[in-house]
Amino acid sequence: MEHTEENYIAMYDTRGIQEYIFRTNYAKEIVGASCLIDSIIIKGLNKYVRILVKEEEREQYIVDWKNDNPLEFLNNKNIVMQVMFIGGGNAYVLFRDKTTCQKVNRFLGKYVLEKTYSLNVAVAVLEKKESFADDYKNINDEMERIKKKMSNVMPVGALPFMERDSITGFPIAVMKIEHDKENYYCTEADYKRKAFPKNESEQIFDNMVTLKGDDSNLAICHIDGNSMRMQIKKKIEHVELYSDAIKIMRALSLEIETAFRQTFDKMTEYMQQLTPKIKENTEHKLYRELIVAGDDITFVCNAKLARSAVENFLENIMEQGYSACAGVAYFNSHFPFSDAYKVAEACCDSAKKCAKKKEHLGVNGKVGCYMDFQICTNIRAANLKAYRDKHYLVDGQSIIARPYYVPCKIEQEQLNIKNEEHSIVRLKEWLKKFDDDKFIARNKAKKLRNIIPEGLSGIESYLLFLKSRGIELDNPKEQYRYWYDALEILDIDLVLREGDTNEDKN
Repeated sequence: MEHTEENYIAMYDTRGIQEYIFRTNYAKEIVGASCLIDSIIIKGLNKYVRILVKEEEREQYIVDWKNDNPLEFLNNKNIVMQVMFIGGGNAYVLFRDKTTCQKVNRFLGKYVLEKTYSLNVAVAVLEKKESFADDYKNINDEMERIKKKMSNVMPVGALPFMERDSITGFPIAVMKIEHDKENYYCTEADYKRKAFPKNESEQIFDNMVTLKGDDSNLAICHIDGNSMRMQIKKKIEHVELYSDAIKIMRALSLEIETAFRQTFDKMTEYMQQLTPKIKENTEHKLYRELIVAGDDITFVCNAKLARSAVENFLENIMEQGYSACAGVAYFNSHFPFSDAYKVAEACCDSAKKCAKKKEHLGVNGKVGCYMDFQICTNIRAANLKAYRDKHYLVDGQSIIARPYYVPCKIEQEQLNIKNEEHSIVRLKEWLKKFDDDKFIARNKAKKLRNIIPEGLSGIESYLLFLKSRGIELDNPKEQYRYWYDALEILDIDLVLREGDTNEDKN
């Protein structure tokens, strides 16, 4: 076994990142915040080495975990600090002594606060033992304990005589002249705006809409990997030697990061190919990356792209050997962005719950890819279950079929069979039919959508009318939920047909 006398392992978790990014309704602040928090722990460690470590001693501090010798700390007693790996949003760092660890922790806490104004870093530290399996379990348990006890410390809010930011409640602290107009911001908003890339347009979200004032719908899409921590735990829980574990964890973290990054990039290429179908001769992209951190992805796009883009991502991530779930919130560009994100996150949680039901699991507990979506017409939609119970329950029965399963293209045939009832293929079939004027006129389709919430008797009565007009819609009891889902997004979805870019030939 490796000698580990009085060495230490530390785990860092930046708390509240999602809330921090989306605690605003301004595109410039959202994009700036995503830039601020990108690799913030690594940036902080690099700054510590650059500022507080003597130049001749800097080689003893190893931060570039993707390109260094993974066993340097274990084999070279002169190494004072080395980043083991970053996985699941957490950074794991080895320290030669407790004093250095404490200095770095104090610096990091201050660094994150000074850069972001309101984010906190949770830190768990344990003395390094011989068994990595035990240390990994213990430090994760310690982190959970610390986060439960750790108060969500925020900067002092505005006093009664101060003007305050309407979203954060922080006092207005900065006045800037922009376009010959005085604008006032809290410190957090000012930091985010300063981090906004200079080569991007401030009105980037408005540039994504199809036609401002007429068709100005956007979508925010949140994607999260399925059971990633469990997969990591299974691969690492019985590995005893640090020398083995570091190599395994680094390879696994990089594999996950690469798979999700490459899949996201493929999806953006797909969206770019679809762009001319939505908006011709545009100089602007109709999508914008906000977060791509391991298996955690959030992006905003033109509403017409959202459903097919997310489906494209989920299909391709399965080909990489992973699965994920997604939530899509459709909203008008003037709807509060912070509330729309909460809806997307709630939809993703809804998709995960459905995907992980015992009856939906494949061989060896394989979890399939699901997606859910919601049109935001009310900020209360963030409480998704309560909102749907109020608006989508008729006589105790739901009128929607969401969430939807995205079928596997490779292997896992059993998974496809188990989830056939929820297959997104059904939704796409009805989208194509309702989008075809030869099948049903758009005004009649909209009337059907409005009648479905009245209940099955109302549906059947209207179907008789449609039949008298030569329009056949059968099996309402089995189909009306798919009808409603398709009809609700019909006007904001890019309905793809056979032969369109990357569309399945079902």
